[in-house]
Amino acid sequence: MKKNGALLAAFDLDGTLLDSAGSIVERVIACWEACGFPPPDPALARRIIGLPWQESVLTLLPDAGPDEFAKIRAFYEDVREGRRAAPPVSEALFEGARGTLEQLHDRGFALAIVTSRNSDRLAELLSQHGIDEFFFACKTADMGPAKPDPYLLRAAMAEAGASAKSTVMIGDTTFDIEMAVEAGAGAVGVSWGVHEVGELRTAGAHRIVDSFGDVRDAAVAMTEAGA
Repeated sequence: MKKNGALLAAFDLDGTLLDSAGSIVERVIACWEACGFPPPDPALARRIIGLPWQESVLTLLPDAGPDEFAKIRAFYEDVREGRRAAPPVSEALFEGARGTLEQLHDRGFALAIVTSRNSDRLAELLSQHGIDEFFFACKTADMGPAKPDPYLLRAAMAEAGASAKSTVMIGDTTFDIEMAVEAGAGAVGVSWGVHEVGELRTAGAHRIVDSFGDVRDAAVAMTEAGA
């Protein structure tokens, strides 16, 4: 991973670069069933994608305590270690994602991932999809306060040597937008993710885009003047 300059484009992963929402919801449902919890509402499980893990659990299971958290951790640990069959996974990059990353990198942007995932499998996941080479930094929920707190985005900005005016955050949830606004960075919402366009606008998105070509153009227009 290579830092490329003082222009920073930070990307959310799930729902922005990676079409993974369906698989995440299926894993949550399988976990809840295995743990004996009341079945989660799939629509609500989709909406909490992007929240810190503990907060997402409490949204779906408000009375969760140490025992419930231990059961959930054990389920995912068993899946990782092969002691339990993993639910089917269907994940792919959204059309145009890789090309846009390449174009921004070649234009001189430093690229970062800012995600509510933990770091344990992130590098492997990025490698599987052939985009690990583009990112000089990956900021994850186990590195500090997670979205919508601006801590992780500010950490990426500091590492890139980028100012708020030369930084843009691209994401599909209000958590991404709120984080960017709080950090003073440009906030670009994508229309193909888990939160509605109107919600992204209400959260403070400076631009809403409908394609990765629009992502590239928005990032360039919103940052180069502030570099």
